[in-house]
Amino acid sequence: MRQLRPVLLTEASCCLLVLCLCLLLSWETAWIRAHIPEMKDDSQAEVLMREFAEQYENIWKDLKYFPIPEDKAEKETAVSYENSWMFERTYGGSYGHEGTDLMPPENRSDYYPVVSVSDGTVEKIGWLEKGGWRIGVRSLHDVYFYYAHLSSYAEEFQPGDPVKAGQLLGYMGDTGYGTREGTSGQFPVHLHFGIYVRTGELPDLAVNPYWFLKYLEHTKLPYGRE
Repeated sequence: MRQLRPVLLTEASCCLLVLCLCLLLSWETAWIRAHIPEMKDDSQAEVLMREFAEQYENIWKDLKYFPIPEDKAEKETAVSYENSWMFERTYGGSYGHEGTDLMPPENRSDYYPVVSVSDGTVEKIGWLEKGGWRIGVRSLHDVYFYYAHLSSYAEEFQPGDPVKAGQLLGYMGDTGYGTREGTSGQFPVHLHFGIYVRTGELPDLAVNPYWFLKYLEHTKLPYGRE
């Protein structure tokens, strides 16, 4: 799979990036407060939000490619996704959706490739009851990118393995929602993409990936099938 050269940002793109950052920070403030009930005075909130803003900057620094490449030989290959941040999920109890689901045009497992959005290192890999076959990549700026419900891996990754932006990680699947390793078919084929950052108060803080994915749409890598 060959890589594309990064596209230079236009003035309009830069303005959109800044606007998205402001919106993201605004939307996340209430969510952070809900997860830290003891944070009552404004000075604590200000410190945390400043740290949170720095973490957002790190996400922008790391992002290189959209996680799903584009097959130039097929017209109907674009994935679809919506802003489902914190929508209710009920497997094993009620909780918010910490990510964005990218849905392929056809419900075909082990067909659509998934690539790394950033450079980094494999931190976690293997089976999760909810996430199925997943891989987690820790970026150069300490951001954790989470790819879940895979059908298979591109190679035998191990924790500590280096990963390059645009590198094939595996293929979209429908694994998860089961205690038995390999459980599949509980939902349509898709990629669950998550982003997590670390702050002093919250070592594993989920961030809404939706607007970052929108920003990355112009960076889709081309690929061809053998």
